Amino acid sequence: MPDYTAGAMPHDFRSRGFRVAAMAALAYSLVIIYASLQPFSGWRMESTPFGAFLFAPWPRWITVEDIGFNFAAYLPLGFLLTLALCARLHPRSAALISAVACTMLSISLESAQQYLPVRIASATDVLVNACGGTVGALIAPLFAPGHRFGERLALLRSSAFIGGLRGDAVLVLAGLWLLTQLHAAPINMGNGDFRGSLELAARFSYTPESYRYAEAGVVMLSILGMGLLLASVARSIGWDYWRALLLLITGAAVLKAAAAWLILRTPTPWNWLTPGFVMGLAAAILLLLPLARLPPRGRGLAALLALSAAVILVNCTPENPYRSVPIHLLPGRIGHFLSFSSMIRSLSDLWPFLTLLFLLVSLPLRYAPNRR
Repeated sequence: MPDYTAGAMPHDFRSRGFRVAAMAALAYSLVIIYASLQPFSGWRMESTPFGAFLFAPWPRWITVEDIGFNFAAYLPLGFLLTLALCARLHPRSAALISAVACTMLSISLESAQQYLPVRIASATDVLVNACGGTVGALIAPLFAPGHRFGERLALLRSSAFIGGLRGDAVLVLAGLWLLTQLHAAPINMGNGDFRGSLELAARFSYTPESYRYAEAGVVMLSILGMGLLLASVARSIGWDYWRALLLLITGAAVLKAAAAWLILRTPTPWNWLTPGFVMGLAAAILLLLPLARLPPRGRGLAALLALSAAVILVNCTPENPYRSVPIHLLPGRIGHFLSFSSMIRSLSDLWPFLTLLFLLVSLPLRYAPNRR
């Protein structure tokens, strides 16, 4: 691997970083739109003028927690949009356009919420969302491939994973998978859970032992699928690959701890670290050792099967009667936190199907292992 110094990075490295950011920004925008307009039913005409919420009095009740979650929801969008626009614009212009785009998106979605009876349009949301997007836009140039730190990240990415659209898409999916760990799912790593919305019946009765093994199975299949997905675009199954997977799992653990502490408000941030999770993680690592050595297309096919099985098992597992929903997360008890919570849950529901669609489309394509 050539040793490129800052300022001498090849143009394709820079373009690749911008392209990954653009793909991630598009995916993240779709998640925000999906979460903001749920449940997509019950639309009604309002007697108040369109956009009247923008001039409404400041709400009487608002918490720092509400502001923080809404701020955090739009910060990644401003960050990703700016990185994507830096491919063609000066960083200052890219940051300005991204901040304006985040503000306009928030205004548009809040305006649409005027016509949804279960949502409340709020000027406060617009202001906080705009601030989050602006801060994300301002810090993004530090991570752009044209900056020394951004170049180092791009070089690390290029040394470990293949280039092209396939490699970029897998890294975006991995980043989105990390964000899904902020969702306080009823079962550990239970992405794609539609038991409640589709009223799916459990396929076996709940017992502590059966639930522990079901949880272990979901964790094992999820981590195995994620590991094989990364392996399908790895240049080699060596230290670079295992380091990237370790960082991904560590990041997931940190975010799950943050969700337990800040969202579920548990006494300890490690309540999610159950025996089922430990069993599933250990089994996934053991299975990855041989399966990651399959040919690249075989890794992709194995990832497809593992993630499909994970979704099926999640939706067949009975609810845990001893794991109740905290009162502040019950419908009707959430204020501005609703937007962030809905967004993360929507991402958790949709992520497996986005990934499975990508694998179905990409598997028939020719694999080019040396592409940079």
